[in-house]
Parts: sequence; structure tokens; C-alpha cells
Amino acid sequence: MKQLFDYLPVVVFFGLYFLGGRDIYLATWGIIVACTLQVTLGLVIWRKVERMHLTVFVITLIFGGLTLFFRDDTFIKWRPSIISFTLAMILVIGQFLRDRNLLQRLLEALMSATLGFIAPLSRRDWNWLNFAFIAYFLFIGLLNLFIAYRFSTDFWVNFKLFGFTGIQILFYALVILFIYRRIPAEDRARLFSDDDQNTPDDNNDHGKGNDAVRDHQ
Repeated sequence: MKQLFDYLPVVVFFGLYFLGGRDIYLATWGIIVACTLQVTLGLVIWRKVERMHLTVFVITLIFGGLTLFFRDDTFIKWRPSIISFTLAMILVIGQFLRDRNLLQRLLEALMSATLGFIAPLSRRDWNWLNFAFIAYFLFIGLLNLFIAYRFSTDFWVNFKLFGFTGIQILFYALVILFIYRRIPAEDRARLFSDDDQNTPDDNNDHGKGNDAVRDHQ
């Protein structure tokens, strides 16, 4: 449920656009309301506001508001790029954290929460992964602007739904493959083991209070 909740604004945006007669302004109203609801319900249900949700809410409120105020869909088309560039900037800054970069902290927390253990990678591997994520977010942001300015709004929305989703799946599949090939053989075996040690520990602090690197396109 929590994972589906993360993508509520995107689902609402595409749903209203395609069901509402391809009205970009109706979809913009929808994503603003959905982001507001996401932050509000997160606070009410989970007693906290995810940093990623709050960041997306602020960006959506600014660029969605400008779209509705000026009746110009250029601003809402900038939204995915601003989010991607923001994530890239955060990872650049996070590269200089002591001991472990930010991406390592986030992915180790995700491993701990989902696998019940943390698969070790070398510092060099974590640096390569961080650079790959930075390059990915910059690429996605620039590609979004290219599509937004070179093609129609309808093509842009469809490419966001199908094109960016395909690119995202491919990128994360390559990340998983990279991690799988770099971890020790015994940890690979644990991934396919039914041993109770692989059960995530609900009391593990690594799984609490951390944001996975999400691409809220």
C-alpha cells in the first residue's frame, strides 16, 4: 500500500488526462490535489511527511500553479525535469558525506527493509552507482525538456507514461544486475534462500525514516 501511495500523484495525473478528454489543465489540478493529499495523509496515517513527497509537493505546487495561472502548459512540462535535476543535485552533494555517500545509505536501508540483510559492495562500486544515478537523472531531465519543446502536449504525456516508464525499468534492472554481480556468492545464495534470516526485521532501524531514490515522473 505504501508503495502505491508513493505514485498517487502520477496515477491521478494520467487518469484525469486520458479520462478527462486530454485536458492538461484538469490533469494539473488533479496532480496538485493528489500531492496535497499525499502529504496530508502521510502525516495523518504514518505520522510523518516523507522528504521526497514534500519536495515533489512544493515543485508541483509552484509549476502546476504557474500552469493554471498563466494557462500555459510549459510550466507543468518542466516539473519532471526540475524533480530529476533536484535528485541529481542531492546525490552530488551526498557524494561528499563522510564514510558512505547518500545513495549507499538509502540503498542499504532499502536492502535491510526488504531483504533482511545488507549485501556488501566496495566503496568504488557505490561511487560508480552514485555517478550512474546522477547521470540517469540528468539524462531524464534533459530528455523530458527535449520532448516537451519538440513535440505536442499529447505526445509528451504519452512519452511520459510509456517512454519514461520503459527507461526507468531498464535502468533499475541494470542497477539490480550490477549489484547482483558485485556482491559475494554467499549473499547471492541468500537472495534465493527460504531461510528466516532473509525475513526483514520490522524493528531494524535501517528501514525507518529513509527515502528510497524514487523517480516521480
